[in-house]
Amino acid sequence: MRSVATLPVFGPLLLRREAGRQSRNLRNGDLSAIGTLAGIAATTENKGARRIVWESLLSLASHDAIDALCNEALLREDPFLRDLALEKGCTPHAPGAKALFLYLSGQDEAFLRFDPEDHHPKLAEGYAKASARIRSHALHYAAEIACKTRGNILARALLGRELDGAAEDWSYGEWELVMKTLACDASWDLLWRFVRMAPPALSRSALDTMNRAGWHPGGDDRQVFEELVAHLPDSWKCPVLEKSLSSHEVVDSQVLRLSFSRDSTLLAAGSCDGSVSAWNVGSARLLGSCTPGTGSPHFLAFSPDNTLLFAGGDRGTLHATTLSGEPVWTFNDPSHPINCAILSASGEEILAGDRGGDLVCIGWKTGAVRISAPCHPSPITALAGITGEQLATGHADGTVCCLGALTGEVLWSVTGTGDPVRALAFSEERGDLLVIRGHALPVCLSGQNGNLVRAFTRHNGTVSCSAISRGCGTFVVGGDTNVLRIWHAGENPALEIPLFNRIPSCCAITQDGTCLIAGCNDGTVFSFHLPDGTKTREIRAYRRPVSACSLSPDGRLLALAGWDGTVSLRTVPDGELLRTLRRSAGAVTSLAFSERDSSILAGTTDGTVRLFFPGSGTTGRCIDLYTPSLRTIAASPDGTVLACAGKEPGFRFWDIRSGSLLATCSGLKTSVRCLAFLPNGKTLITGGWDGRVRLWDVPSGTAKEVCKGHTSTVTCCAVSPSSELFATGSNDTTVRIWYTGGNGDSREPLVLRDTGKEVSCCTISPDGTLLAAAGADPVIRLYHLPDGARTYDIPQVPGIPTALSFTSDGLCLAAGYKNGTLAFYSLHYRTLIRALPAHTGAVTGIVSIPEKDQLVTSGEDGRVCTWRIPFLRPLCHATFGDLELAQEQAQGTDAMASPWSFLYRLLSLRFQDEIELCPVFLDAGALDIQIVG
Repeated sequence: MRSVATLPVFGPLLLRREAGRQSRNLRNGDLSAIGTLAGIAATTENKGARRIVWESLLSLASHDAIDALCNEALLREDPFLRDLALEKGCTPHAPGAKALFLYLSGQDEAFLRFDPEDHHPKLAEGYAKASARIRSHALHYAAEIACKTRGNILARALLGRELDGAAEDWSYGEWELVMKTLACDASWDLLWRFVRMAPPALSRSALDTMNRAGWHPGGDDRQVFEELVAHLPDSWKCPVLEKSLSSHEVVDSQVLRLSFSRDSTLLAAGSCDGSVSAWNVGSARLLGSCTPGTGSPHFLAFSPDNTLLFAGGDRGTLHATTLSGEPVWTFNDPSHPINCAILSASGEEILAGDRGGDLVCIGWKTGAVRISAPCHPSPITALAGITGEQLATGHADGTVCCLGALTGEVLWSVTGTGDPVRALAFSEERGDLLVIRGHALPVCLSGQNGNLVRAFTRHNGTVSCSAISRGCGTFVVGGDTNVLRIWHAGENPALEIPLFNRIPSCCAITQDGTCLIAGCNDGTVFSFHLPDGTKTREIRAYRRPVSACSLSPDGRLLALAGWDGTVSLRTVPDGELLRTLRRSAGAVTSLAFSERDSSILAGTTDGTVRLFFPGSGTTGRCIDLYTPSLRTIAASPDGTVLACAGKEPGFRFWDIRSGSLLATCSGLKTSVRCLAFLPNGKTLITGGWDGRVRLWDVPSGTAKEVCKGHTSTVTCCAVSPSSELFATGSNDTTVRIWYTGGNGDSREPLVLRDTGKEVSCCTISPDGTLLAAAGADPVIRLYHLPDGARTYDIPQVPGIPTALSFTSDGLCLAAGYKNGTLAFYSLHYRTLIRALPAHTGAVTGIVSIPEKDQLVTSGEDGRVCTWRIPFLRPLCHATFGDLELAQEQAQGTDAMASPWSFLYRLLSLRFQDEIELCPVFLDAGALDIQIVG
């Protein structure tokens, strides 16, 4: 069916010719011409064209043709078409459709003869099968005369034989019609039953009406009714949570630890927010990023075969993940909170020291504990292997112990003085154990009995960093005295390198002991030649402090990290920048929802995608998309394929689970501005700067079809849940509705030309019946689907809309604005519910979480926020979680406390006769029976 808005602008002569052409098509059996002829009749006053339409439609004879004419008459609400159908005396063939046509065309006597029963089952059948547009017309028709016979007829048809049996499936408009009709009929008992089931606004109106009529229920319900009436608000203001449920910053946090794999091919970084990332050093590809739950990291290492990444942090846990970020095993034993860890010399175990002074040996493949032995009753702060059968532990009180690696037996110990051990290292050549503490002089202890071999002089102040070469031939200590002190084996005193006003924050020595790298608190990185300490290079690597540095085992690469989260690779010893692995993420440009794990994917300007889990408030891994200036992303419905596009021409497909590239479409000569998957997940829709809409095969990335029509950049697209159509908006000021037939094969689109200015965002309702579009002018326009007929506008919005989304319950429209505002609009009452300050920059994306009362927004400020949608749905769909929230908010002191309090009383009435396992959150008496589980 073509929208009347899409008909060409014909002059009188051309209009009559078009009507004649469609009339001939109809005589040749083309029933689709009925819709076109009906559109001409509904949009013109030209007598010649109308006469041709009248004569053509009056000649219809087949059941299908008559059904189509009656449907057009109801769909368009056009008196010309209605009068034509009445004069011809035609009615639809199906009983339900006939009853609906008789009802809506005002043929009351004929309707009552055809559908005489009190609950009008034929009308109910016809109404249920009608299109959303016709049902909407029927509701408006009945609502205008709700207290008269015709309104009562549709309300009784909705109620059915069981009266309230079908109430849970009613739309908001159906609820309003039934409640209004019952009030007009003074059906107080049934209206009271519906108060605990209807939307809160309608329940409030019903209570007010019953109270004004002087009616009250009997028995125990009377006290409940009187309490509700006593707290009845003057008008209903839908309560909305002013603050977001959760907020995530996509700006990368400070990196505290870096670690190369043993073969120097992989690099890992651990951040203070607990996130861990891994890169391939040669290709600079991000293999994966995740937040396993370690907290601020103290341990980071790759497995010997480079298949797993181990991480431990201040939460006392150890985690093993794949390089892509998928969890493998977790060690989380409250009796052994891990404080530090190293890989054993053989690489088969992780040696971990806990906060109780116990040593735990964990197999790296399974995470199973092999040995657990007490060492010393003070937290273990450092570990080192002495030989294949012995290892050393350093403790927070300064104690050093030597243990049998296989038995866990303490062989010797040196009592500390309260100065914590910072680092341990063993020299196989000399058999000495090097001990670096927080303040005291570094010492060498005998590996056989712990006796003091040597104390290194001239150290003072607090240690800020330290580094030890292989075999302990050279080691360096930096401190708050702004000096680096270097000791060589057998030499004493130290070589001192003053840094003047800089404090060394991290340092590293090549394994051969010939080069020292030191990062400072002002972002400077120094390179020194050893053993003489000559400065070979000074680099201002960051504007803020250098937080971590690490040298690759082969001595060729230096990894640096700054407080801003940037990670870079440089050459050794000259310090030339090779590549930047991670930089500040920047703004969030778009959002996508993954149904596979109910996660939100946020694309940022640095070309990465981060996963967030709104339900748990946690973050997932990060995927590098290798797409500079990322503009838009889309996730397939099954959550397995991610499509992304940036400034450069083309787009890419990625596997969300593994983070691997599936396909690259580089044949385009124009960049892509918007993306959307069809619900079957096998077709991707793209809109670009050349005004073309293209359909692509997933995941091969081969072109299936090019749809022409837009004359400027295609800025947005939205797909209906049924796959039968999708909509696109453009800078050419038009919105186009393309039909696919559900299989991706498009045909001639509808063109909506009434926006006036550039269109930047559009969305389709969950039931596929409404399209919302907005752009450069501060107006949101809504259209019926599939015909594209204009319904109404939402004017006086708080700014220029940048993102739109219907809420999952279909009752609200959420709009994000250029000024960072998030606004909710009631679709039924066509009014603003609430405008909230969501972001400090423009809102760049809105995603409604299916089957939940939440939505997620993103902004140019780099934040991803989760919000609770307004409570507009019927009380019969409420949960105990809604009751808990209403009770909590009712205790507030702001202006919304009163609506929350009334909602809490309505929800208490809703659940007073129900029993459910629930947490302990309700006051005594809120429910008849509480079974706490």
